Amino acid sequence: MGLAAPLALIGLLSVPLIVAFYMLRLRRSRHLVSSTFLWQQLVRDVEANAPWQRLRRSLLLLLQLLLAVLLAVLVARPFAERPAGLARDLVLVIDASASMAASDVFPDRLTAAKRAAIDAMSQLPSDGRVSVVAAAETARVVANEATDRGRISRAIESIEQSTAAGDLTDALRLAGKLAERARGAEVLVVTDDAGSAIPQVAVSSPVRVLAIGRERDNQAIAALAVRADSSGLKRTVFASVANYSSAEVVRRLQILADGTAVTARDLVLRPLSRADVVIDELPPGTQLVEARITPPTESAGAVAGAQDFLSLDDAAWAVVPPDRPRYVLLVGPGNVFIQNAFSLLPNVELYGTTAENYAATSADPLFDSYDLVVFDGSLPPELPGKPILAFAPPRSSPLGEVTGSLDSFGLGQLPADEPLLRGVDLSRLHIARMQQIELPEWARAVIPGTDGPVIYSGLRDGLATTVFAFDLRQSDLGLQYAWPILVSNLAGELLGLGPTALDPLAPSAPIELPIPVGSVGVRVTLPDGSVQEVVPGATGAGTVTFVDTRQLGVYRAELIPDPAAEPDPAVPPLPSPSISPVPSPATVTPAPSPSGLPEPGTADEPLLFAVDLFSPDESNIRPGDGARITALGSGEELPASEAGLARDEFWPLLVVLALGFLLAEWMVYERDGARRLVNALRGALPARTGRRNS
Repeated sequence: MGLAAPLALIGLLSVPLIVAFYMLRLRRSRHLVSSTFLWQQLVRDVEANAPWQRLRRSLLLLLQLLLAVLLAVLVARPFAERPAGLARDLVLVIDASASMAASDVFPDRLTAAKRAAIDAMSQLPSDGRVSVVAAAETARVVANEATDRGRISRAIESIEQSTAAGDLTDALRLAGKLAERARGAEVLVVTDDAGSAIPQVAVSSPVRVLAIGRERDNQAIAALAVRADSSGLKRTVFASVANYSSAEVVRRLQILADGTAVTARDLVLRPLSRADVVIDELPPGTQLVEARITPPTESAGAVAGAQDFLSLDDAAWAVVPPDRPRYVLLVGPGNVFIQNAFSLLPNVELYGTTAENYAATSADPLFDSYDLVVFDGSLPPELPGKPILAFAPPRSSPLGEVTGSLDSFGLGQLPADEPLLRGVDLSRLHIARMQQIELPEWARAVIPGTDGPVIYSGLRDGLATTVFAFDLRQSDLGLQYAWPILVSNLAGELLGLGPTALDPLAPSAPIELPIPVGSVGVRVTLPDGSVQEVVPGATGAGTVTFVDTRQLGVYRAELIPDPAAEPDPAVPPLPSPSISPVPSPATVTPAPSPSGLPEPGTADEPLLFAVDLFSPDESNIRPGDGARITALGSGEELPASEAGLARDEFWPLLVVLALGFLLAEWMVYERDGARRLVNALRGALPARTGRRNS
């Protein structure tokens, strides 16, 4: 037994003071008098009283003395010591991934994990130090070698629930580095140990696990996509619903188009299986599709079966690819390979002009309606502010510096993850002659070469751009099956017509948004209605990265126009020569970015992109026992004799006793009022009972 603040016992000096007050107090009796003549006798009695009185027996005095002693002992913080159950230096890792939002423990796993972590601090030595690491989409230190228990508790409570897939590998690697700074340190991980992935890390300190969670029942929307057929006129919704429970369940799948219910059907989901649904009833003009799973209605007569303990994956969103026509301008002498390939793309209209007539065509106000300009063997003095596809550029330009031509060269290793080469077989590609071009900083090499890139693509001043260093007529690419597939992939990057152009993002995944000329940033509206404005870090940058995608749902991005770039109303518009055959569409959408998502639109046509939780490891909430995480640790635990002593303070019990004595002291002091209150309660209770019985 010991005292954390022994100087607080000075408060015991209040005991003799309370006794002195009682001895100095005059105790007078009440008298009823018929005349004030008797007051003179009372005054003489008072004057005859001595200042000190004999201490009389008093329950009120006893309660006050006990209360004073109890408060002094309470402030002194008495404690008892015992062997500590944790090391003196502890690194606490708390899993905050999406699966920790499961509600199989009240109110959810993350809250239960925080409580368990705070309770575990009672096993820490009195001089222990704690570092707290939050393990969500990234590992983050929220407290570093803290000794104050209040600060440690506040750091634990500050950890927020994530909607992303967790990565215990980074968290354990960081925890291992923190634990290496002290001898005998250990790592305590509070997690549900759900998912199939084992952290690929070795920790040089002992690892303990507090397992959270009891149930595995959960159903989730595992996939949602909207695709167009080859005609570009029909939109099909593909949805997949997964059952991670060990029992058969029935769930209702609802499909909404722009917030309006389109269809609903009950799905019978077998244990640990998925059900795929194809819906061809999407109304024309739909921009956003939402899928939800709910228990079946009672009228349907279906039994829901197992519960659904994770709600984060019960809804998903998909942005519908736009079905408006796309206008492409081909500048050159005419190329049958380019014309045939673009004619196979849905909703694409190809128009042509020669290099000599390009100046007049670009001066036409209708030139702004083009979504893509293809330069075949020629370049204008000034490049248009539009996405560009260029073949064999004859001179240096912002597209790249041309240093010469090559008759002999070799192809480099093709990137395995290049989206433009998806489904493209270039094993039999032959090129007779190509331009030697230095790869610009804004581009990536799609097909590298021994003396320069053969094909490269990227984001130039916020505009999607692809350059072929060779003329199609100087190769056999146009005669191969790979050519129309390559053009289809190019359409996905340059026009946003690819099958993955509008696929949803994973939670917390960054998205790179292009900033065209005339815009200074992007205004993003989050699913909860909050608004963030993002501007590039460098002046003149063509892109901006938006990283706050933690919320699930639909984001709306709009360009912030540059006030200095607004046209002067006093300047008359250019005349409209009747050269370009392009009609004037009602709206024009900018081109896609290299990330596969379209760039932000104007104020009238914003960009919509969705963030969904399509993670089997997070939706499969089956808790583990933590044995596989414990096995990642190494090193020996300190003996109990060296681990230190933990303290158990008694102040909570003392606070309860102090409140009890204070209540008793008040009831004794106000005994008349307390007696009346008790009698009133006794009288009201039978009356209410009698009315209830009658």
